[in-house]
Amino acid sequence: MKRPFVLLINPWITDFAAHDLWARPLGLLFIASLLRQGGVDVAFIDCLERGQNDSDSVTIPGKVGPFGTGKYDKTPINKPPAYSGFPRRYFRYGISTKTFQKKLESLPRVPDLILMTCVMTYWYPGVQQAINITRKVLPNIPIWLGGIYAKLCKEHAIMHSGADRIVTEPLEKMPELFSTQLCFSLKNPNQWQFSRMPIPAWDLVPDRPYRVLAISQGCPFRCAYCASPILQPQAALRPVDKVYQEILDGVEKGIKDFAFYDDALLMTAWPILKSLLQHIVSDGIKVRFHTPNALHARAITPSKAELLSKAGFTTIRLGLETASFRHQLEWGNKVNNRQFIRAVRALKDAGIDAPNIGVYLLCGVPGQTPEEVTRSIDFVTETGVLPFIAEYSPIPKTLLWQKAVKTSRFPIADDPLYHNNSFFACRNELFSYEDMLRVKNYARAMRGFLVKTSMANSRESDSSTE
Repeated sequence: MKRPFVLLINPWITDFAAHDLWARPLGLLFIASLLRQGGVDVAFIDCLERGQNDSDSVTIPGKVGPFGTGKYDKTPINKPPAYSGFPRRYFRYGISTKTFQKKLESLPRVPDLILMTCVMTYWYPGVQQAINITRKVLPNIPIWLGGIYAKLCKEHAIMHSGADRIVTEPLEKMPELFSTQLCFSLKNPNQWQFSRMPIPAWDLVPDRPYRVLAISQGCPFRCAYCASPILQPQAALRPVDKVYQEILDGVEKGIKDFAFYDDALLMTAWPILKSLLQHIVSDGIKVRFHTPNALHARAITPSKAELLSKAGFTTIRLGLETASFRHQLEWGNKVNNRQFIRAVRALKDAGIDAPNIGVYLLCGVPGQTPEEVTRSIDFVTETGVLPFIAEYSPIPKTLLWQKAVKTSRFPIADDPLYHNNSFFACRNELFSYEDMLRVKNYARAMRGFLVKTSMANSRESDSSTE
């Protein structure tokens, strides 16, 4: 019997801004690996490849950043009507449409099924474009769409994405869906669980000097602004030995940088992470770890910080969200200022440089004022670590969603484009778009001040030891 052939596509980002901050289509790569294991042939097209465009493309080239991060190639495109009048340029990030079409035309054979994903709800125009082009090159092939957009905005995706099926079923149900669609019984139906995930199919995507890891899913908190409990309601862990082999596989191929995607790395994942890092240290594996999804500050102790430092944790992000005690309680009670200060002290004492420690602060949450955010920036700055603004994005089904719907003068319940944090749909007379820009600039200025101060202190320290 001929083996089925499935094409997986990571579509474009369409947005005002996008940055490759250790961003890889991990979910699709897990699915690709499971399909292979089950006896299915696969191919992969990543529309977010960097530096892969034709020489005659109108796309603006991206730039390489630290530790493998960087700016995507981007193409200016017309803004959707929802953004009419908004004073920023709109882009399609990734490869050109011409390059994408060539990749579709060069497939070894016509696929039996096409899978796509979409992360941010407001990136769906990139999905629409990818589906439209795919249908022209590969007509009559069923296209399934999954991912966060599909789970949070299923009805919108059914009506507007152009996909034949919106997939929101849990991973354990996927073998049955694939077997029915492909008329082929997968050889590994019992492996379709997070705890049994194989190594992602990294060979299907162009090499970058980093890889991403997910060793757990689920979070013990139910923060009012976060969709994690909706997307991953059950906690699960992957085996230590499998994750360790995943890291070794990357190291053997020259990878030095690994970013964790876990929502609760020091809480849900700690039993696995502790054992994993102890292996890394005892075996002398020299790598750098990064935490773009933020660590829970309340979970950081001196002993944990010391292990993180020894194992190579380089980019530390903490989720404080606000220094306001009232909002800390209202938004989920995941951390308070005292716990945060203890965490920062523990990280510094463990030898992690202050400029490598960044703190996310939410900005523009309904009921919040610019003054509160400014005070939070000052509080973080006084601890000597870097404040980063995370603009609030109204997310369907979260605890703050209904308040956001009532606050916004835009129809955020009708069109996910209004979920875009850059657009700031919840702006009002108490917290304007101009206020948002001022607060972001203030945080940027404080980061610059702290970095310069740290560099000056470092030079003084070096000269005193000569």
